[in-house]
Amino acid sequence: MRFISRGVAIVVIAALSACASQGTKPGADKPKLDDLAGVPRVDPPDALKDPKHDNLNAVLWSQTSAEYRALAAQAFNQAARTLVIAKADPSFSALPEAEQGKLVADAPLAIITDIDETVLDSSAFNADLIRNPINPAQDPVNAHRQFDQRWNDWVAQREAIAMPGAVAFLKQADADGVTVFYITNRKDPEKRETCNNLTQVGLPLKDCATQVLTRNLTEANPKDKGARRKIVAAKYRVVVVLGDNIGDFTDGVYTTTEVRAQLVEDHAGWWGERWIILPNPMYGSWEDAISNVQKDAVNHTFGAELERRRLLKGRSLRGVDWWANPPTIEEKAK
Repeated sequence: MRFISRGVAIVVIAALSACASQGTKPGADKPKLDDLAGVPRVDPPDALKDPKHDNLNAVLWSQTSAEYRALAAQAFNQAARTLVIAKADPSFSALPEAEQGKLVADAPLAIITDIDETVLDSSAFNADLIRNPINPAQDPVNAHRQFDQRWNDWVAQREAIAMPGAVAFLKQADADGVTVFYITNRKDPEKRETCNNLTQVGLPLKDCATQVLTRNLTEANPKDKGARRKIVAAKYRVVVVLGDNIGDFTDGVYTTTEVRAQLVEDHAGWWGERWIILPNPMYGSWEDAISNVQKDAVNHTFGAELERRRLLKGRSLRGVDWWANPPTIEEKAK
């Protein structure tokens, strides 16, 4: 799934609104994720200071490890088994009733899949951000614009390759009469080159206009995919959903780690049965859940924003206490 937070390069500044001190306003019950209240006023630990190559291991693992290829093969093998079961059972759907609606007898079958890190490997873009990171000295607004432009340019080059196992599985499904829909958070202006990239690597795509549903297709929160899944479900029985982010399967994922964990638990019987998830350690909504910076946070430079994110991430590490009785800045100055 293409997500703005590509490793340490950038995370979308799409924060929850702060509550007023008096009265109740919409969103007042939402958790405030950017909370450094528990972090003493001390210099960040050295391990949390320099994010220059923070994504190196994640990108290398995705590009080179046999384990990554094995997990991808496992995912598409399970998807193939699910497809066999779904074909034989007209009551089988990979969408909850709220999205699938009433099943129509003899409705054509469909697969819904995400694109980035699900059927297309876009890790080369992340590798380029390691080689040539966004300048941390510039202001955050310009840094985010630079990121967007670099992503747009990269998409136009159509350099993403197919994920291991994706082409074989989806081509067979297409040959068996199952229509493949690609629901992506790439944006509308990127749609044409995205379709070109999909067909270039051999993925089945007969109609770019209807089979690729980009982020700007619906209103409200464009990152949520539920409305687009409903568009597919209006005419098809959806039998498999594939993705690398829980937002590819259900909405309401841009929240705390606790709520996200409960979403997974609530659908425990769906994973590996109807919903097939692939690994992606490089970026995703999981990163926002632990390091989302509020709009009102003061970050004069992009580097300051990155440092703030890393402080938030550091607090999430299990079994580590970064600030065990540290000297304060004032004490160190004496």
